[in-house]
Order: sequence, then C-alpha cells, then structure tokens
Amino acid sequence: MYELLEKLIHVPGIPGYEHKVRELIAQSLPEGVETATDNMGNLIATIGNGDNAILFAAHMDELGFVITEVRDDGFLKIKPLGGTDPRTVFGRVLRIITETGEIKGAIGVKPPHLMTERDKDMNEIVKITDMVVDIGATDKAEAEKLGVGILDFAVIEKPFHILNEKFLCARALDDRLGCFIQIEAIKRLQKEKLSGKAHFAFTVQEEVGLRGATLIGRTHKLDMAFAIDSASSGDIPQARIDLGPAKLGKGAALRVLDNRVIIPPAFTKEIYAVAQEADIPCQIVFTGGGTDVAPIQTEGPRVIPLAFPLRYTHSAVEMVHADDVESITRLVCTIVKKYVG
Repeated sequence: MYELLEKLIHVPGIPGYEHKVRELIAQSLPEGVETATDNMGNLIATIGNGDNAILFAAHMDELGFVITEVRDDGFLKIKPLGGTDPRTVFGRVLRIITETGEIKGAIGVKPPHLMTERDKDMNEIVKITDMVVDIGATDKAEAEKLGVGILDFAVIEKPFHILNEKFLCARALDDRLGCFIQIEAIKRLQKEKLSGKAHFAFTVQEEVGLRGATLIGRTHKLDMAFAIDSASSGDIPQARIDLGPAKLGKGAALRVLDNRVIIPPAFTKEIYAVAQEADIPCQIVFTGGGTDVAPIQTEGPRVIPLAFPLRYTHSAVEMVHADDVESITRLVCTIVKKYVG
C-alpha cells in the first residue's frame, strides 16, 4: 500500500536538487494527466477544465547538506540547507550524491573516552558547519578518487518503517507524504468530470523560504490554495500539547494560524464544515513555521494548509498515523468535487 511513499522517501532531493524526486513523481502520475515544469523546477499537474481554479501544493525538497570542502585529510565539510537540528545529525550515516553515483559517509561523535573535563562541562551542541564527514578516505586525493567534490549534496539515510501496523516512521515524511497524498488524490479524481481546474503543485525550495510557491502564486490565477504539509504534534511525553495540539489519529489538521499566515475564521469554518459533511475526521490547530500557501495568499486567493499531524518533525524518525493519511486524501478529493466539480 505504501510502496510509492517508500520510494518517494528513498529518493534524495534537497532544496535546489529536487530533480530526481520530480522525475519519480512524473512517472507515478496517471497516464493522460497534464503536467508542466516551470523555470524553478516546480512540477504542476492539472486535471479538469474551466475558468475556476484551485491549487494544492506539496513540496519535494527535504532537509540535507551541500558539500563545501574536501579537506586535505580526506574528511568533508558540509553546509545545511533547511532547519536541521544539530542534535539529530550526530552519529548518522549520510548518502552523498556525486556526479558519478553515490557513496556513504558518517558524521562521527567524539566518544566520552576522549573528552576532556572541559568538554564534559561545556556540554555544547556542535554547529553543523563545524562537523566533518568521514568517508573512509585518508587524504584529499583519495576522497576525490571516490568521486566526491564541492556542490555535491547529501542526505541522512532514510529507512522506512511501519510500527504497530498503523504508524509510518521515516525521515522526510515532511513532505514526501504530501506528495504521495497528492498523487493518490489525482488517481482517485482523474475520471471525474470537473467544471473547473484542480492544480497539484509539487514545489521546490520550501525548506529555505517557500521559494517555489512564491513563483506559482505569481503565475497562476487561483480562487483557493491548499498546502498539503505537516503540523508538528506535541502528543508525546517530552513535549507540550498546547504548543503542538495536532494529535495523531484524529484526522486532517487545519493550520489556521502559524508564523506566516492567519486564516480568516469564516474560511476555516467553511472547510471544517466540508469535512464534517463528508464524515472526515478533522481538527483545528495552531502551530509555528509556515507552508507554501503563505506567499500564495498575498496574491489574492483564499488559502488554508491541510496538514497531517507529525511527531518528531525534521528528525530521522518522523511519524504519522495511517488514518490521517486517508483523512487528508479524502478531504482533498471532497474539496475538488465541491468547488470545481
């Protein structure tokens, strides 16, 4: 059931390097769906015809790193792209994507046996730009012989797990899951006769400033726009639920207020009513961060993010509930049928 999601997660694609993800998505869309790619690399799939147009957006990029230096001792220096928490990087294996293929590297941790008393007292988190990647090379020449160089990119290894038959656990669920939901919605809607257009945008460079969506907002005349993205959940023992009220297993989360948008209450109530009428579990949440609808909103359409509650955001063990995936997919299809059906 989740074979495509696992493939989407496995493909590496950081901001500015999303091409392999875009290729997989294009190959996974149903035959006959109209697609276009703009100059930034956003992929837009469109179903239906007519003057009215709504848009759904999920971003293809994930957190990752660019190689900035191959040191004389064979170690690599990296720069993060996106909001990576340094605590989640130590002791991880990286997949390094080169021009000729892929190699592995490790971000090692200084063992306690080698720490001075000052090290232990400081208890500081090392900046990612101060970390080094060990690829098993003894000098620069050997590292370059492996094919690695500056401007290559890397991602943390991303195994995919299903826990207790209903919790999906992996890195980059933010937002490959959004991409998966959009593909699934297109498949369900493809044979519907629509009176308007439903655009499904697979955007670039969301994690570094919502850049791909900014272009889409300027180039598409839209009545409504919806981001299919995550809402960080505080339903874990080590967090405060009031800071992340989205609960796993309780349905689609309408992100009515975050750091980038405030959704008018009337539109929130309207979409919530759409979900209730279709018997789709739905919750209203407040959170931080921002989604692709933020720059689109400034161009005039009504917007709201449709989010899946996500535990452990931006870590290697992001987690969602399978029921929420189905709830959001159903809500997307219901919205399309109601507003451009």
